[in-house]
Amino acid sequence: LVDRHEQIRPPAERFAGHRSRLVQICIDSPPNLHDQEVAFWRAATAWRWGAGSGDEFAGKLYPPAGSSVQLLFQRLGSDDPATAVRAHIDLGADDIEAEATRLVGLGAERLGPGRGWIVLRDPVGMVFCVTSNSPDNP
Repeated sequence: LVDRHEQIRPPAERFAGHRSRLVQICIDSPPNLHDQEVAFWRAATAWRWGAGSGDEFAGKLYPPAGSSVQLLFQRLGSDDPATAVRAHIDLGADDIEAEATRLVGLGAERLGPGRGWIVLRDPVGMVFCVTSNSPDNP
């Protein structure tokens, strides 16, 4: 039995003038494993699929209303030597610079910018991103 309060998406947290929330888990897969990975999670979740706009961003699985996170699928490029699927956390923030600065102050290391995101590493080595995805979505 699930408590009614557990069915409501948590609100974005406020930090010194900006908001942030875990918005998605990004599944990164090598090209030879990508289609199988996407097919499995589409079948496993039965969530709505939204195709991406290019080779890298294959698409997203959108959960039912009220869920906390969505799944983003990325096809790794030939410049990435990965041979296995991996995943990372994406935090959505309404001010990605302010959120990255806050996280660096907590011990994260800034690795570099992307197109609409900033890549960081937490204090023990896990890579994650702060994205411009709205903290009010999915």
